[in-house]
Amino acid sequence: MSATQTNDVETKKAWDHYWSSKKTRILYDVIAEIYRRVLIRPSLNHFIRKHFKSGAQVLHAGCGSGQVDSNIRKHIQITALDISPNALEIYKRENGQDAKTIQGSIFSIPLADGSMDGVYNLGVMEHFYEDDISRILKEFYRVTTPTGKLVLFWPPEFGLSVLFFKALKIIFAKVFRNPDIQFHPDEVCRLKSRAHAEQMLKAAGFQIDEYYFGPRDFFTYSVVIAKKIDQK
Repeated sequence: MSATQTNDVETKKAWDHYWSSKKTRILYDVIAEIYRRVLIRPSLNHFIRKHFKSGAQVLHAGCGSGQVDSNIRKHIQITALDISPNALEIYKRENGQDAKTIQGSIFSIPLADGSMDGVYNLGVMEHFYEDDISRILKEFYRVTTPTGKLVLFWPPEFGLSVLFFKALKIIFAKVFRNPDIQFHPDEVCRLKSRAHAEQMLKAAGFQIDEYYFGPRDFFTYSVVIAKKIDQK
């Protein structure tokens, strides 16, 4: 394994810590919940409804708390995957029995080949190096049907949320004298451009079907919709 690759033990440890250490980041948690529910959830609803038929089987790969799924679960059949048991417990509290939950790694998804009509996630891909992302995208390719699609909410380098949390970290350092606070695991691969996304997706057998960065989610994410290259 290369020095840039992440193994499942490291990933599980990082995300279990994130989902179990909420008391140390109260301000971040409040802000994050507001933007998930007010800005991100409506944007996700729009793109999922646009690209998936009612009743489609779709994998939420790296589901986290699932606060964004409360509306869209009425349109599609969600399988929610996360490596963290803590995250899945929160997800179940948020969504009840309206989605199937499975613990597992996005590097080795415990689903059959071609079993999903699509895959989506929000704020996941940027936490992995490009070698890791290649492995993840190949798994997405494996578990989706020939006409399957990806919906990836991926923060760009100069997205407003990235700039906001950089500023918030400076405030914590100067006002609260806490320069080492970490709101979430490191974002090591934010998108630099559409071409950057195209390069990574093409290597895994996907092409961009739609790319959006704009006011719908207040310039928080680049929304990347991809389909398999051999899809007509």
